[in-house]
Amino acid sequence: MPVNASEAEADPPSRIAWPPRLVVVAIAIGALLDAFLPLSDSAWPPSARIAGGLVIALALANDVWCALLMRRQGTTMRPDRAVSSLVVAGPYRWSRNPIYVSHVALVAGLGLAFGSVWMILLTPALAFLLQRLAIEREERHLSQRFGAEFDAYVARTRRWL
Repeated sequence: MPVNASEAEADPPSRIAWPPRLVVVAIAIGALLDAFLPLSDSAWPPSARIAGGLVIALALANDVWCALLMRRQGTTMRPDRAVSSLVVAGPYRWSRNPIYVSHVALVAGLGLAFGSVWMILLTPALAFLLQRLAIEREERHLSQRFGAEFDAYVARTRRWL
């Protein structure tokens, strides 16, 4: 059962929009480390760069798909705002967090595309921080808002993939 807009704004899962900040920080740290402490001085094969480009494109396409589904359902995509409905269609059938899967894939894809060993190495740290600072808080929020409906969704859908 959707909640009204004033209720939704009153109780966000987090006051800080962690995910976009964490992604930008991971990319920036990876780029800085590659510039000042490169781990590879050889050129990456074109196939790795092409694979990275494909991963980036798929991650961005998935983000757009998720945004359209959330908009169509009338709920927010912002991680620092409370949701008004539970989205379980599209990529949400396979992952409870397809946008965060895209964030992790984007950083890994950038690492491949630009030959950044550091970015690839930072990808698991990004996933860990997203889970601790965003996903776990959002899941508590969704459980409080949607109760048994969310519990049933959790039972049939994996957190990541």
